[in-house]
Amino acid sequence: MSSPYIHLDQIRGVVFDWDGVIAESRLDFAPIREKYFGGRRVPLLETAAEMREPLRTELMNAIRDEEMRGAARSAAVAGAFDLVSLLDGRRIPWCVVSRNCRESIERAAQSIGFRLPPQTFGREARHVKPDPRALTDAAASIGVPASQCLVVGDYLYELLAARRAGMRCVLVNNCSDPECAALADATFATMYALARGLVEAQALVPWEYRRFVRDNGRRALERMHGQSVHVDVFLSPRCLSLLGDLAAAGLGEITVNAGRTVSPAELEGHPLLSPLWLGMPVVQALISIFAVHYPLLHVAAGQAGRPLSSVVSAQNFAAEISRGSSAGSP
Repeated sequence: MSSPYIHLDQIRGVVFDWDGVIAESRLDFAPIREKYFGGRRVPLLETAAEMREPLRTELMNAIRDEEMRGAARSAAVAGAFDLVSLLDGRRIPWCVVSRNCRESIERAAQSIGFRLPPQTFGREARHVKPDPRALTDAAASIGVPASQCLVVGDYLYELLAARRAGMRCVLVNNCSDPECAALADATFATMYALARGLVEAQALVPWEYRRFVRDNGRRALERMHGQSVHVDVFLSPRCLSLLGDLAAAGLGEITVNAGRTVSPAELEGHPLLSPLWLGMPVVQALISIFAVHYPLLHVAAGQAGRPLSSVVSAQNFAAEISRGSSAGSP
């Protein structure tokens, strides 16, 4: 079984946000929101895309002007250069993904004396955060699987994109924002602190296991992650709910008989299952359900593990494992 932790020394690529992570330009969009939206905090790029001309172009020009003003007065974020040097020294590829226009990113980089990597993406890219494809495309550009990349951001957009992509993400320089902190795998007060975490090879509790560890401790998570469960029952709503509870408790593996496919009866019995899954291998269906939310959960063809039909609840299962019962052994 794999580890239930995020090991920072095993990260193979890094996707950086730009503003607030590497360069600090102190952008102020409040006057723009006041002028065009009565002060409402709307997502500017997405809202602009729905506006009619010439108002759309007028708004986008106002956004660009603010970005360029901020770029001209940018300062380097403390610790950013050190962290990038650490990655370069370890030959870990990295890239930059921002919602800012590319012109402003280049201007800010000049202001702070930072050499942008060839893989630098502004909002002119094919996809823009919080679209998860902005991050998965970025990971592909540096030749690293998205599952082995770490997203480093200071605001909601990159955290949302990372969660939607099933990627690991940490929050820096903005730990007091509860909305952002709730979405991050870990928070670091500074870029220096993140660099220290890499040097010390910190093992982080993933976002999806945070509640279980808070209530039960790390040892319980480690025990659960060493367990397998075999799906020997009908894919009913209760079955999928129970598997979801087990996944949230850190279960390491789900197995399903090789060749088993989603039946018409299973599809009819669970109205939330997509008709596209009819005849699909159950292994593939379960991967599509769990892979993004629980990337450390392994789903495979086979018969290893305790029969799911004998599991009363995730809580009872975890308690049995904690007592050293053989009931959870493969």
